[in-house]
Amino acid sequence: MVRGSMIIPHSRPLIDKDDIKSVSEVLASGKIAQGEIVKKFEDAIAGFVGAEYGVACSSGTSALHLALLGLGVGAGDEVVMPSYVCSSPYFATLHAGAVPKIADVNLADFNISVESARKRFTNKTKAIIVPHMFGTPADLDELLDLGVPIIEDCAQSLGAEYKGKQIGSFGALSAFSFYATKMITTGEGGMVLTNEREFFEKVADMRDYDKKLLSPAKHNYKMTDFQAALGLSQLKKLRHFIERRTQIALTYGKAFSKYQVELPTSPSHKTSVYFRYVMKTSDRDRILCEAKEKGVVCERPVFQPLHDSLGLKNFHNCDKAKQQALSIPIYPRLLEDEISHVIKTVGEVLPREH
Repeated sequence: MVRGSMIIPHSRPLIDKDDIKSVSEVLASGKIAQGEIVKKFEDAIAGFVGAEYGVACSSGTSALHLALLGLGVGAGDEVVMPSYVCSSPYFATLHAGAVPKIADVNLADFNISVESARKRFTNKTKAIIVPHMFGTPADLDELLDLGVPIIEDCAQSLGAEYKGKQIGSFGALSAFSFYATKMITTGEGGMVLTNEREFFEKVADMRDYDKKLLSPAKHNYKMTDFQAALGLSQLKKLRHFIERRTQIALTYGKAFSKYQVELPTSPSHKTSVYFRYVMKTSDRDRILCEAKEKGVVCERPVFQPLHDSLGLKNFHNCDKAKQQALSIPIYPRLLEDEISHVIKTVGEVLPREH
């Protein structure tokens, strides 16, 4: 039973009247399938990130799948990815016919460990999928130095920067998600970005099958124009969304500094967009339950690490993250009184410093 009347969900989108108007205009036009608006959205996202080409698609998972196919990943190839991530990279790799190879993460930022990734390399390694976890860029210079093509998984990090440059512009290809609660939303949707025309042509060709030869394999991964219209409207507000998330993160940082928890930090060459505000505490499960009872929904930011599901051992940092990571509500739609309520409620259940 929730005590009190205010219930704050872990995440929720911000849809305003301009978003609704943009979608309504496309619906009223009668041209709602993939068309000119999708192309405008592709150009807008590519322009924002600083990539040459964009291919919109139906989800972040389909974007990863298409990115792998664009690289030529197929049967017998191996793809390195972190364990502490949602299952999307794993399934995208299986869809491509390849073998996922699971690496540990850095406990400081939950991003893939360069050293652990290197140890997973064999002569069959074709790519590394590099998620920028919770909005904080991974160690891109070190990962690029490994000499294996990188697919940046930017599902949680649109707008984040590494050394002053937008993430999504470093890898051979990058994949984005526009799910309901991502940095911007199209409801469901995704996109592949690349600077290589060869990769772009492959990805664009495999996205849909209509009026094309039967071979090689094609997919039905298209985005609709009314989804793209929502994405274009949301993209106009992305800078504001990031500023708001950053403001809330700074407020949380001051409020929770007196408790026995480890708060998120970023080095100066990485600019996080704070898709999630993830702290570490040894008493995570109790805090989750008690905060929910008081009306604040916190979450484990990753449901289950991949290595856990696969029965693999010796992923020490992932195991700690699984036990300690606590994600509290942070999104642009949070009002000031809701932020105060999160601070008060979570503060009541966090362990204090002695």
